[in-house]
Amino acid sequence: MKRRILLFTGNGKGKSTAAFGMLARALGHGMRARVIQFVKSDDSVGEQKFFSQLDGVEWEQFGRGFLPRDPESPEMEAHRNAARKGLDAAIAALDSPAYDFVLLDELCFAFGQKLIPLEPLLEALRSGEDGKIVVMTGRNAPEGLVAAADTVTEMRMVKHAFELGIPAQAGVEN
Repeated sequence: MKRRILLFTGNGKGKSTAAFGMLARALGHGMRARVIQFVKSDDSVGEQKFFSQLDGVEWEQFGRGFLPRDPESPEMEAHRNAARKGLDAAIAALDSPAYDFVLLDELCFAFGQKLIPLEPLLEALRSGEDGKIVVMTGRNAPEGLVAAADTVTEMRMVKHAFELGIPAQAGVEN
């Protein structure tokens, strides 16, 4: 079976939600999964609380939370270091026969913020084993990643509750 590479991008809600739906589907088929989250650092969100307790799922966050507004901030180096560790973990997971399904959540955002370089991941995607399912998420997917994927879905925001002053809610946004 051919390696599958799927990408969920765009400014609309639902990128990670779609990816975690695929994770549930993969686990239902007895696949072994590795979830690597970039930028995120909150381990109290519903998807992590649920999936990380299941057999067959390894979950790790490589983030420090919200980025400073100023890209020249001295705090950015800690964010870049965390993202580089995440990239190393992603490449190892893509190369490992231990996982059938690899989810790289908020990967595109890490690229867009220039936390990590694109080429090492593209090389790992090109050289990986057949049969593995790779799902990537995040806004502003770089063209190289779009080209590497066999399935790309762009989520477009039409309307969002935040615009109406409705705060994030457990079970919906976290």
